[in-house]
Amino acid sequence: MDDLPVQKGLGKQPEELTSSRAYRQLHVTLGKAEIQKVISRFYDLIKDHPSLGSYFSDVKDWGELKARLGHFWWIDLGGERYREDIYNPHAVHRFLKIPPVLIDDWLLLFSTNLHEHLPKESAEIWLARATQMAEWIRTDLQQHM
Repeated sequence: MDDLPVQKGLGKQPEELTSSRAYRQLHVTLGKAEIQKVISRFYDLIKDHPSLGSYFSDVKDWGELKARLGHFWWIDLGGERYREDIYNPHAVHRFLKIPPVLIDDWLLLFSTNLHEHLPKESAEIWLARATQMAEWIRTDLQQHM
């Protein structure tokens, strides 16, 4: 919405956003439909992204991918499971052979999408959580290069 972040290395949000686990209440604040819309918009952007898009070129069913990842975020943001999917983000990113350096591109795009579609506070809380996850994935990718 406003104050759109524009630099790499985003997500260095105030520690209180992650330490309080405020993100676990976003499912209440935003609701399932809004979380799904944000994720759907994000993956629409991914398709054409210059550095990230090619890693998704084999996706046959974008609707299913968006539904699955919307569910992943719904659960992570505190919602109740409504699908039987099992998630292993580390394994998926290793399988795709995503270079750790592209985590910055992912975070920038995710941040831009969040800030364009959510109130600033909700966007920053969600971004803090996404940054934490992205750093775990980056570390895992670096260890498995």
